[in-house]
Amino acid sequence: MILKTKILEADLFMEASGENSDDISNVIARQQEAVNLAEDDCPDKASLLNELGNSLVTRFERLGNLDDIDHAIENHQEAVNITPDNHSDKPDFLNDLGTSLFSRFQRLENLDDIRCATSKLQSAVDLTPDGHLDKPILLNTLGIFLLTQFQRLGNHGDVDNSIERHQEAATLTTDDHPHKSTLLSNLGNSLLARFECLGNLNDINNAILQYQAAVDLTPDNQPQKPSLLENLGNSLLTRFGRLGKLDDLENSILRLQAAVDLAPDDHLDMPSLLNDLGSSLLSRFERLGNLNDINNAISRHQEAVSLTPDGHPYWSIRSNNFGISLRARFERLGNLDDVHDAIKQLQTAVDLTLDNHPDKLALLNNLGSFLLTRFQHLGNLEDLDNAIADLQLAVGLTPDGHSQKPELLSNLGSSLRIRFQRLGNLDDINRAVARHQEAVNLTPNDYPNEHGLLKNLGNSLLSRFERLKNPDDLDNAIARYQEAVNLTPDDHPDKPSQLSSLGNSFLTRFTHLKNNNDIDNSIINHQAAVNLTPDDHPTKPTHLSSLGNSFLARFQRLNDLGDIDNAITRHQAAVNITPDDHPNRPILLNSLGSSLLTRFQHLGDPQDADTCVAELSSSSLSPLGSPSVRLIAARNWIDAASLINHASLLAACESAISIIPLVVWLGLSITDRHQHLAQIGDIVRKVAAIAISLGQCDKALEWLEQGRSIVWTQILQLRTPVDELRAVQPDLADRLLHVSLLLDQDNQDFDLRKDHRGSPEEEARQYRALARERDEIVEKIHSLHRFRDFLMPPKLHRLIEAAKEGPVVVINVSEKRCDALALVYGIDEAIHIPLPDLTFKRIIKLQSELRSLLKSSGVRLRAVRDSEVDVGGDEGCKRILAELWDHLVKPVLDSLAFGHGPDTLPRIWWCVTGQLSFLPIHAAGVYDTGDFSEQIQDYAISSYAPTISALLEQADAPAQKPFRLLSAVEPSSGPSYIPNTEKELEYIRRRLQNRDHVVLHKVQATKEQVIKEMRDCNWLHLACHGTQNATNPTKSALLLHGGKLTLEEIIRLNLPHAEFAFLSACQTMTGDEGLSDEAVHIAGGMSLAGYRSVVATMWSIEDALAPKVADEFYARLLQDGERPDNRKAAEALHFSVKKLREEEKDLKMLSWLPFVHLGI
Repeated sequence: MILKTKILEADLFMEASGENSDDISNVIARQQEAVNLAEDDCPDKASLLNELGNSLVTRFERLGNLDDIDHAIENHQEAVNITPDNHSDKPDFLNDLGTSLFSRFQRLENLDDIRCATSKLQSAVDLTPDGHLDKPILLNTLGIFLLTQFQRLGNHGDVDNSIERHQEAATLTTDDHPHKSTLLSNLGNSLLARFECLGNLNDINNAILQYQAAVDLTPDNQPQKPSLLENLGNSLLTRFGRLGKLDDLENSILRLQAAVDLAPDDHLDMPSLLNDLGSSLLSRFERLGNLNDINNAISRHQEAVSLTPDGHPYWSIRSNNFGISLRARFERLGNLDDVHDAIKQLQTAVDLTLDNHPDKLALLNNLGSFLLTRFQHLGNLEDLDNAIADLQLAVGLTPDGHSQKPELLSNLGSSLRIRFQRLGNLDDINRAVARHQEAVNLTPNDYPNEHGLLKNLGNSLLSRFERLKNPDDLDNAIARYQEAVNLTPDDHPDKPSQLSSLGNSFLTRFTHLKNNNDIDNSIINHQAAVNLTPDDHPTKPTHLSSLGNSFLARFQRLNDLGDIDNAITRHQAAVNITPDDHPNRPILLNSLGSSLLTRFQHLGDPQDADTCVAELSSSSLSPLGSPSVRLIAARNWIDAASLINHASLLAACESAISIIPLVVWLGLSITDRHQHLAQIGDIVRKVAAIAISLGQCDKALEWLEQGRSIVWTQILQLRTPVDELRAVQPDLADRLLHVSLLLDQDNQDFDLRKDHRGSPEEEARQYRALARERDEIVEKIHSLHRFRDFLMPPKLHRLIEAAKEGPVVVINVSEKRCDALALVYGIDEAIHIPLPDLTFKRIIKLQSELRSLLKSSGVRLRAVRDSEVDVGGDEGCKRILAELWDHLVKPVLDSLAFGHGPDTLPRIWWCVTGQLSFLPIHAAGVYDTGDFSEQIQDYAISSYAPTISALLEQADAPAQKPFRLLSAVEPSSGPSYIPNTEKELEYIRRRLQNRDHVVLHKVQATKEQVIKEMRDCNWLHLACHGTQNATNPTKSALLLHGGKLTLEEIIRLNLPHAEFAFLSACQTMTGDEGLSDEAVHIAGGMSLAGYRSVVATMWSIEDALAPKVADEFYARLLQDGERPDNRKAAEALHFSVKKLREEEKDLKMLSWLPFVHLGI
């Protein structure tokens, strides 16, 4: 909304409206000649200079040549300089100088000009006696300059002074004076500006009184009447925005329409009149929902923009208002062209507006909101990131106390909540709640959109509850929703949305507390929302589906068949009125499918089952909507197809596997990806079990490979060589390499970084932009015939190559069944080994027993390398290991025809899934003190691998650098001193003899120095404390001198020449129970950094035993005098532990069991 101000001057500039530019130029030429001829002591010299300046200003306003306004100011300044203060013309000259400075400010936005203009007008006022006829006009102009200065600089004193000057001008002017109406209107402008900043209702009420008085004093045939009506109409619209009274809105439209009707088509103010009429019509549409109003608003705004020349100072704000109307119609009718056009208009307006311009806030806010709207319909994350950036900038530019601050904060909060729902970053939802709460706190009780701000706060609280399960968040969300509903009239367009949000919160609380009153209240509110929403309204499907969800929940609680029928009816109606290309369609289809599946499970109608599968498959396979929603649909599709043995079962499984990488997107932080994986749960193992049951073992193995250790695989792919691609497409290869390198460097949590190059928000945004760019590059690479499989999950024929040195056995654990799938080199298919006696419940039981055993022995709880660990529990260990032998390892070895005790033991690799990852398969056996004893150690040398692909990567990288070992020993950094690390170092030195050996001991073993030497050394031995972080596994760490070397930091290392790491520390391969398929432990991080072979520990180890294991390990590995071979590390560990067991008969099982080998 642009308010009209009018600068009245004592001596008006030359009337040139009827003259052409040549006429003006001729006048200026004659005036310049007169000035040149006048001597400095000529009494008329100042007047001549001033008149020349006025003419130059006129030509500048006509033609826009900056030289004219610069010369005008020079002439006006010279006129002022040569005129004494007591001269009667001095105030006029100061006024004209101020006015020319003001004209240049309006063009260039140089703040020095507005400050100087204000100063000159103040001097003119001070030199003019109170009774002078020109005093009101000078006061009026000063008031305008002060108001403009306030709008640019935000000093409240300026707007207060502006009001005082305008009030003085109006008071000194009689009602019959021709300028009185303009003076009153300008007073109204300053009062309105102060209201918009401080929100005092007295100011807006007084502004309307001044505008009305100005209108009443002006006959219809006066040229200023349209502008006066416009200011009155705008002020009424502003008061409506604050108080919500429809009378104000209707009167606003009447005044603005009257202004348009009175103004001739070529009136200079016509674009402004049309713009403001459009804004009032838009407000009435938003309040009453009449489509004629929004169509008329768009027409008026479009006319206003088309009549405004490019570069005009008001072009941006008029384009903004045009965009707002387009978006409003889009939200009502859903035509994407409207929102595309709106964003285009707004982006241009923002780009053309300086940051210190008062309209910049509105432009940024609206552009951010429009981008958010488009994201919600098209799902482009770039729109979402840009929306947040624009809204954050708008909030940052808005001073505290500004009337628009609550709306800006609320919009920013909503965008953060939506990004949280898409990406899962907990920081986003915490920031969203904080912004919404701040918005509500800043809102006066009579604020017309208080209900909207409360609802938005409720939305964020509910989203946070769904993640953290804090009941206070849920109760507070319901309270805010209830307040919003109570504040919203039934005829308000937002009422259905408020009711629906309240209904959703009641449903959520019912789901957690099972209080029947909550589900009844949910249905009542959802039904009210549906009843109040027109059938053609775009939110009708959502309200119907929400009502259906509540009916479904009540059916599942009370088993009333009427509820399930009602649920399906509502869900079907929602789907029927939703276009096929609408982004919410997958959600609606999933809800319908879930309800049909529930009814089928109770009534057994085959039609329900077939329809259910059809709807769920449509949802899962849709190219639209959130990947998380589509994955839920895929899971439901799998359940439905499994229940009826539907032919689409494998397709459902394939769909789920293909969606997982979209959910766990590379553009997320590692913590956020892990969070998504924890929520995804066992779906990968579930689909593998289904494939096995259908005889598709090869497919099952490929799916397990594709759906496990996803973060690991993503990081490895960033380090994939591109030599073959470079030979064909060097530019594409270089782009991929460059973007991948940047992503690899920044692959962490941005809120935890210490080397910020910008705000965490900006860094995360840049990271996601890089991830999108990489996706686009890879898509282009796939379009090349030879590279269709580039970075795609490996097929079976490639996976089999990992078994060259020995069988690779993948153990799949699911609730329905457990199976082994073995790869044997030379056999071109996966060997299926059923494990009928190994059940999910048995594995959970064994894991629980081991956990209790470790706890009772004081091992797990200390989480340190402790010299006083009270190990015991041999009988418990024997039971666990015997069950693993009988039900898992023995059947696998028998199927692979492994014999007992050959001279040279073969290798075997275990890729375990689920909770089996925390059990010591490498030591399974019958440990009988009698005649019978049989253990895996007698059949094979065991190693672990997070994935088969990891083995392929490690095997493909031969040793290239001379052997060089780094030993980093730090006994004192941690909860207890571990003295035997000193002995461990001495053992290693003795075994290495003259081999290249770098030692970092005690204070030398800082994190920074260890990382530096890791880059130069290809072998590593670390003897220190280690700890597994149960809250955030990427914070698991090795405790070095003065700091921690965390898993997060380890995986960022890219050490292409690394070969072997011995992690003589506690819990370096413990892992995280919530991410059992992701190898989130220190050993996994070392493998990811480049170490192809790693010795690690599953739990805490004894300080006294560790040096003995290390001594014997290096003795075996270095015995032949040749360059050490990391491929023999597993064998060396195997026989080292075996020898210790033989030599120390009283060695407890929990002491030697934790030592394991990972890699080749």
